[in-house]
Amino acid sequence: MKRVAELHVHTRHSDGRSSVREVLQVCLEKGIQIVSITDHDTINGSMEAIEIVREEHMDIEVLPGMEVTTSSGHLLVYGVEEDVEKGMSIKETAERVRELGGVTALAHPYQIERRGVAIPSRHMPYVDAVEVFNAKYVIGICNAMARKLAVRFNKSMIAGSDAHVAEHVGYGLTIIKGQVMESIRDGRTEIKGKKIPVSSQLLYALGIKR
Repeated sequence: MKRVAELHVHTRHSDGRSSVREVLQVCLEKGIQIVSITDHDTINGSMEAIEIVREEHMDIEVLPGMEVTTSSGHLLVYGVEEDVEKGMSIKETAERVRELGGVTALAHPYQIERRGVAIPSRHMPYVDAVEVFNAKYVIGICNAMARKLAVRFNKSMIAGSDAHVAEHVGYGLTIIKGQVMESIRDGRTEIKGKKIPVSSQLLYALGIKR
């Protein structure tokens, strides 16, 4: 059974502008079946999402997650239910996540202005997956390089919208084939997505739209 997952979203728990509830509502409207709230250096957004879904019996699975700031750049973390310390190396962070039963993925590698890892090949032995499609990229070269990196090192591929407002949720999707954690770890995924329009990104960056 294939399911549609949004694996990279930010809310007001870090630098996003939408609430967790707003993100969940857009997911339901767009037929997204799995979502991970990946706020920067905090699991709080995910835990709020889990609570809302449970209390209101929403038809969506929440994969707890966060985007950890390592000493080399951003690392997506899935399947943990407590904060992972920021500032450690990718190796140390990945080891800690594995101790907690989670998996890791490099977030938007090569795009250093957004704290993507500059030389990701150094860290490939330690991570489980690579974000090979990030919907916020204006130019697709970094996505293409990330895909080549994943192929070279035989790593699982995921996509993410990297949405910071609910309107952008769903632009980068991962098709999951089976249990979500196992699929991310074992590479049973497909990538689906399109770039967030530059005009829309600019409106939000300038604060013209909430």
